[in-house]
Amino acid sequence: MSDRVTLVPKTGVRGGFDVDGLTGDRLVTLSEQAIARLPVWQGRVRAQLGDLFEVRGGGSATVHIAGSVTHVHGIGAGMAGGAIVIDGDAGDRAGMEMSGGSIEVNGSVGADAAVAMSGGSLQVRGSAGDRLGGARPGAPRGMTGGEIVVHGHAGADVGAVCRRGLIAVGGDAGADAGRAMIAGSVVVLGHTAPGAGRFNKRGSLVAVGGVDVPATYQYACTYRPPHLRVTFRHLAQRYRLYVDPPIMDGRYRRYCGDLLDPGKGEILIWDGA
Repeated sequence: MSDRVTLVPKTGVRGGFDVDGLTGDRLVTLSEQAIARLPVWQGRVRAQLGDLFEVRGGGSATVHIAGSVTHVHGIGAGMAGGAIVIDGDAGDRAGMEMSGGSIEVNGSVGADAAVAMSGGSLQVRGSAGDRLGGARPGAPRGMTGGEIVVHGHAGADVGAVCRRGLIAVGGDAGADAGRAMIAGSVVVLGHTAPGAGRFNKRGSLVAVGGVDVPATYQYACTYRPPHLRVTFRHLAQRYRLYVDPPIMDGRYRRYCGDLLDPGKGEILIWDGA
């Protein structure tokens, strides 16, 4: 038993690898030797986690990855508990289908981070690729719970087909943010690219830095949403994602849509103090 499991990336490793079982709740039951024997895959070729990392410690639900691992995909996938901290960048599918616990990335992540997430939290200090908190290919829904906070920018399809949960992006968001949202909230502090909120059913898209509102939305009113103050305070207190007081206390233009669907969703755009 140890207070945490530390994984130190080995140098000279080439190619991308998919990991299996690299989650806090899985490692808490394993010894250092058993962790090193966990399977990883390079295409159809099977290897071991110990081929990628020097493993220190075992029997802990707290995992520290001491360096960038952009060649390692699926870290924290399916995680139900525990904590993972990555001191650098991570590959694709970080936190995919996680249902509990926390993942903190002190860098950026690739595509499909927290896809189909149902609980827990993912915090990314850098930026994220496409389909953050979105749906797996062909799936009828994406994120169904939990919280995702990205301090930098995010790619296309942020929160696509999400049903519940909170996604916050400190920078800009790519095309089609909140596409086909069933419910949930997507907050973008930077600029939101075109296509945002298309086919939105009951979700809330907050575009602080502006967005081109689809023609299928209808202006409703301009007001100060009290629930946004609660959301912004929560983001600041838990994730240190701060907004200026004029944004927290300012007026927002509310548009209802998508009118091609039930029309019960909304886009909120900051209108100034």
